[in-house]
Amino acid sequence: MIELALPAGTLDKAMAAFVNGADAVYFGMQDFSARKSAGNFTEDDLARIRRYAADNGRKVYVTANTLVDDSELEEADKLLGMLDSYEPDGIIIQDLGLVRLVKERWPHLPLHGSTQLAVHTVEGVKALQDLGFERVVLSRELTLDEIAYIRATCPDIELKVFIHGALCYGFSGLCMASANICGRSANRGECAQVCRTWFTDNGTNRNGYFFSMEDLAAGRTLLTLNEMGIESAKIEGRMKDEGYVASLTRYYRALLDGGDADALEEAWRTSFSRRSGQGWFDYRKDRDSLLSGYPGHLGTRCGLIVDQDDVSITVRKDCKLLPRDGLQYITTDSKGLPKATAFPCEILSRDGSYIRLRHKANEDLVGLPLYKKSSATGHEKKATPPTATWKQAVDITFTIAPDRLIAEALGAKVECEVTLQEAKTPGDIHRQVSDVFLQSDTSRYTLGKLEVVNDSGLLNPFIPLSRLKALRRDFYKAIDSIKTDTKPIEWPQGGFKAVQLPDRKRLEGDLPWSLVPREDDGQRYITLPPVTFNEEGLKEELDTLLRANPDLMVGLNNIGQVRIIKEHPGTRCFADIYLYLPNAAAAWLLAEELGIQLTGGYLWMERKEHGGHWPFEPTITSYTPPSFISRACYRHDAMGLPCSSCTGKADFHIHQNDKRYRVKVRDCLTVVSLE
Repeated sequence: MIELALPAGTLDKAMAAFVNGADAVYFGMQDFSARKSAGNFTEDDLARIRRYAADNGRKVYVTANTLVDDSELEEADKLLGMLDSYEPDGIIIQDLGLVRLVKERWPHLPLHGSTQLAVHTVEGVKALQDLGFERVVLSRELTLDEIAYIRATCPDIELKVFIHGALCYGFSGLCMASANICGRSANRGECAQVCRTWFTDNGTNRNGYFFSMEDLAAGRTLLTLNEMGIESAKIEGRMKDEGYVASLTRYYRALLDGGDADALEEAWRTSFSRRSGQGWFDYRKDRDSLLSGYPGHLGTRCGLIVDQDDVSITVRKDCKLLPRDGLQYITTDSKGLPKATAFPCEILSRDGSYIRLRHKANEDLVGLPLYKKSSATGHEKKATPPTATWKQAVDITFTIAPDRLIAEALGAKVECEVTLQEAKTPGDIHRQVSDVFLQSDTSRYTLGKLEVVNDSGLLNPFIPLSRLKALRRDFYKAIDSIKTDTKPIEWPQGGFKAVQLPDRKRLEGDLPWSLVPREDDGQRYITLPPVTFNEEGLKEELDTLLRANPDLMVGLNNIGQVRIIKEHPGTRCFADIYLYLPNAAAAWLLAEELGIQLTGGYLWMERKEHGGHWPFEPTITSYTPPSFISRACYRHDAMGLPCSSCTGKADFHIHQNDKRYRVKVRDCLTVVSLE
């Protein structure tokens, strides 16, 4: 059966997920997490939830899904070493440099590809499989048919699919709106959610939340994914509270187990919900994927306001209301934008299906829906966070020498001097040593198998308990330091002189990439699109171009294109702006994958300097990339224009405060750029 994976911003949320039926939880540590504002986990939290999961047959996945620059590589490597000690069931990664560190230094960590890698094609999945990934979290912009095709074409790797939660307007990993507008990088876990703010369309002078997507609520589509053979279903929401985690776990658990899921729907909608639907699963060009109204938590509809006076409103109710439930209604502000007004439920009287509530309003509310946004009574199964911690079992060789005791494991060798004599009463030395070394206190490790070697020359040596405990203390301290005090990263020798790439603006076509050759300083370039829903068509077009123009330099903008370019071994290529090179390790991974085909690449756009150890000197660009690249059609979804009159090409201009943007729609793909 498909795995149900829940978000865990904190240890308490992880427990809420597990006690309500989750098969797995995913969470980030304090650093290198794409949800920087979530509570996130300390090492002690990790040790406790890892132990609980192991004891109860559940799984834990740790996210290290941000981009890391050269100055942070050593700290990121230490984090990987620490995680390796706890043997998580997977580590979710975006940065290709961290991929290289895992492969070279921590090969026991199972690699899972983050949705931030924007993998949405067969070649993308296979490229990660080539790199040793066990699982890929697919982009959220895929239809059920597209997921089914990837599943059928890539049968030997696990796939994870989002089934519930917020949808981004831009492709995850490719969205630069927060960085461009607020200086907060979505690729660093600092997204400012620009897509949930309002803009003004210049042509119509209309204000609106033009980039605020409806939420995904797959519901019974989960069963379709299960039948399809998808290994894991993922719910979004590390920033949400325990009630959200618990209610959604119960709902989807009931769906999988044949329970009464419908009876559980109100609870999760009350906990947190915008207008929701099937997201991209049932994508059609004429379907509106944006929110038409309020972009925040709406809750569940609980009635219609039918009357009001100076101190109250009368509601024809659709569901049960209790004192202290949180209620709200939606009106519009002076800009014509939706505005929420919240108030607590205070019941004045009841009359059948009508209920009178205390609320004083200065505007006409009759005819407006009323929503319940929080419940006065909780439904969560509460669980006390575990106190027992995970310890990695290590096999220890314990040697009794004539004048010392020696403990060895994991390459560490610790000794202590001792004066030995024949025991007056023979005892079980193996059991004595085992009992002491099983007590590892705060260490990440504990005793696995024990081998006792008696080289003391005594038949039954008496070992003072104080010396044995001292050795145990020093031993565990030594092996703990193996992972915390990691060896310096070793860099390959060599490298090559990179091609200095043009100002990135010169490589643009109608969109920020171009399959029409662009010439600069005698060299002709093409740049492949970071997003394509016709990968076979793209490959055919590239084949045709390269046969006619074998001298073309090809810019790669998605990890799947690494595989595609390998099919043209005589073609030179470079890492374009969306195949991120944030650090030397990422550059080395690409250099090792592509060999002499690789001529260089752009430094990650959000950095203007880099450290040493690179295989080549990257080109630094001042290029401002699009804020959004989206599968949502601005023309249809935001402007409400019919598909029947569309030519496949449309341009719009919008603004927000003092910033102006150009919106290009090309065959339903929307690209929003600063002017």
